[in-house]
Amino acid sequence: MARETVTPISLRQPGGTRVILRCMGYLRPYWLYSTAAYLLLMLNNGVSFAQPLIIRDVIDQGIRGGDAAAIQRGALLLLGLTLVKGVFTFLYGRWTEIASQNVAYDLRNAIHEKLQSLSFSYHDRAETGQLLTRAISDVDRIRFLTGRALVSLSQLAVLVVGIAISMMVMNLELALLILAVLPFMIYTALRFGQRYRPLFNTVQQQVSTLTSRLEQNLRGARIVAGFAQERAEVERLNEENVGLLDLNLQAGWLRAWFVPAVSFLGSIGTIFILLYGGREVIRGDLTVGELVAFTAYMGQLLVPTRRLGMIISAIAQASASGTRIFEILDAQSEVEDAPGAQPLAGVEGNVRFEHVAFSYFGRHKVLHDITFDARAGEVVALLGATGSGK
Repeated sequence: MARETVTPISLRQPGGTRVILRCMGYLRPYWLYSTAAYLLLMLNNGVSFAQPLIIRDVIDQGIRGGDAAAIQRGALLLLGLTLVKGVFTFLYGRWTEIASQNVAYDLRNAIHEKLQSLSFSYHDRAETGQLLTRAISDVDRIRFLTGRALVSLSQLAVLVVGIAISMMVMNLELALLILAVLPFMIYTALRFGQRYRPLFNTVQQQVSTLTSRLEQNLRGARIVAGFAQERAEVERLNEENVGLLDLNLQAGWLRAWFVPAVSFLGSIGTIFILLYGGREVIRGDLTVGELVAFTAYMGQLLVPTRRLGMIISAIAQASASGTRIFEILDAQSEVEDAPGAQPLAGVEGNVRFEHVAFSYFGRHKVLHDITFDARAGEVVALLGATGSGK
């Protein structure tokens, strides 16, 4: 099958921000969990800032200064901070997951309740596979957005600011040299998200098509067998499956070049540290401990920046998924109560259909001028061929 070309699009899609904000609105009932998680995240980042500085002091005061007590104090302090960081990571991860899982729970309930209230005409037009994909895969994308995605994005923003300040305090020239690499890393990550979003949307559509095809085959297995169409249906399903495989291979190719590209840029920053920082150490303008601290800070920047592309794509995916979900939640039933309608109390009596007509989508008329009575206690059977309007 020929590869489908997916054109990169702007990350700033019309209405995308509104969709994201609406998704975030589902976090409102769980604001306590979210607030506590983000407070712990800030404290966790504070621990991350402190660890390279402690390593610097251990090297400069302990190892180079010959102070064994300073080495022991630094090692114990690092151990304590590592334990504290582990507790903070566990707690904010758990609380974030609680909030995001509850968002998914509420969305699934809202979708199911809405589908139960829509008129028959909506279900005549909608494909079951599409609805299943939105209720499962798309909801899970919103869950990831309201949980790990935003936490990681916040963590990266705070780390960049905090690390930049810490490095500038130690050595302004070396800090600016290292930070000059950061825009290229961020650009690479954003470029990845820009190409990955439309590709993911196409993958989701293909998954929905494949699910619908499979669901129809399973539900109509007897009809397929009755008309000896097994081979034809297998070929149709295989065609959709090959299309999904091809799209997933394209997505895998994008991910395959992105990670090495960011790692390469991070390595350039490390080379700058060794070349310029090494010269500064020789000149006495930078200590060995500060040089090691710069390397540690570079490592702290590399990991979240590498995740930025996946985070941006996750936000883009959530925007597309949110649009698909809200199409269901905002759908209007064609059957509505008349203005001023009163609640119907207990009713007894006969039901009479007078001059009833019915057509599919206003085009294919299958009933015309039908009149009959359904008396209390009677059982009325409606017989007719498929598509006759029963």
